[in-house]
Amino acid sequence: MQNILVPVDFSDTSYSAALYALGLAADLRSPKVILYHAYQVPLTIDSPVTAVQVFDEAQLKRDSTAALENFRSRLENNCPAGCFLEIYSEYSLLINGVDEVCRLTNCNLVVMGVTGGGAVAEKLIGSNTVSVARHSTVPVIIVPRNAVYRTIHNIVLLTDYDHTDENLPVSKIHWLLDHSRAKLQVLHIEKNPEVKRELQEIVLLKDHNPSYHVVHHVSFIEGVTDFVEQYKADWVIVLPKDHGFFSSLFVTSHTTRLAFHSTVPVLAMHS
Repeated sequence: MQNILVPVDFSDTSYSAALYALGLAADLRSPKVILYHAYQVPLTIDSPVTAVQVFDEAQLKRDSTAALENFRSRLENNCPAGCFLEIYSEYSLLINGVDEVCRLTNCNLVVMGVTGGGAVAEKLIGSNTVSVARHSTVPVIIVPRNAVYRTIHNIVLLTDYDHTDENLPVSKIHWLLDHSRAKLQVLHIEKNPEVKRELQEIVLLKDHNPSYHVVHHVSFIEGVTDFVEQYKADWVIVLPKDHGFFSSLFVTSHTTRLAFHSTVPVLAMHS
């Protein structure tokens, strides 16, 4: 059983992500979905007159809780039987609060939304979602704009075959495959057409009998997108590690492109 955490900012994007999380909760039989709001002191425009700004933290807490209650009421009819929809708010930066809240609420999965809107929006909105995905020790599902939950049948695991065994979150992947009963496709995108890479089986995944693929494409994003469409994949798993191929992938600009332009949810997992 896994509880699911959904960070919300009360936007349409986070509402769509919450709906997606509730659909996922039904299939995973999650006992709880927690709507989480990390609030901060509102930003003010600097004035030429120096003044001390005093904020009522208790009032900020009340406002956050009231907004979460209203947000929850909009979602309650979509909550699956046997699953409780709860709220949690705190004064914190989102990137700092997610892991601790997951620990306190026993959440093993985070679901966040991302939406398009041009280069500026991708930089501002994407950086927040991607930062959580990159730094959280809990698996984070980045849900694309207007995505509607559908039962997971086919999952793509992206790999560079570089120290794969030592960086693979084996127990998390096994849990996901056991509960979703999805087929696993292991994919490597080779950008250099001159490189003929041999297929390599990942021993730690042999119990799930994955299929292995090497695709040559000059564009990583387009290569993944084409593969997802061809194999009708429901999720793409990425492993944001500290070296090799995914070190460059998880530079914010590259990660944001994957999050914004993927046609299916992207699941970031750490070992």
